[in-house]
Amino acid sequence: MKKLTKQEKHQQCVREIRATLLVVAICCAWHIITAFALNGTGLYFLGMPAWFSVSVFGTIVIALAGVGFLLKKVFVDFEYDEEEEGKN
Repeated sequence: MKKLTKQEKHQQCVREIRATLLVVAICCAWHIITAFALNGTGLYFLGMPAWFSVSVFGTIVIALAGVGFLLKKVFVDFEYDEEEEGKN
């Protein structure tokens, strides 16, 4: 577990929030763009319309890959509670 100052903790929290929101935005963009792009094509995949299959299953794959990336590269394990001075 890392020892961080109060300012470093705040900066890390903001960094984690921004990275998570970026992954969410990418997932939403993929879901919406593929749904609209493949709608009305008449293609089917796995017994369902292609827009649904690609949009939903693609979003799941992107979300899992995004979470894996966040856990390995962005999130840091640190104690957020403030330690009291002189407490043993």
